[in-house]
Amino acid sequence: MVQKVIKYGRSQAVVLPKDVAVALGLQIGSLVEIRVEDGRGVIWPVEVVPKLSAQDRQFVRDVYRKRQRVFKKLAE
Repeated sequence: MVQKVIKYGRSQAVVLPKDVAVALGLQIGSLVEIRVEDGRGVIWPVEVVPKLSAQDRQFVRDVYRKRQRVFKKLAE
């Protein structure tokens, strides 16, 4: 399958066809690792496991709830 490299802001991007994303188990927001191996680009999904204590997770949730509007503006 041949895909075109496109401009994405100041970077370059390749759009993954839906069947490729499904085969890799990727969804919008999934994290992937990309490496160059022997002159080829290799991509695979990664899973990040949070290592926060229950108390820290609650703290983060509380801060987000209190400052949700600020975080949404920053994301725009």
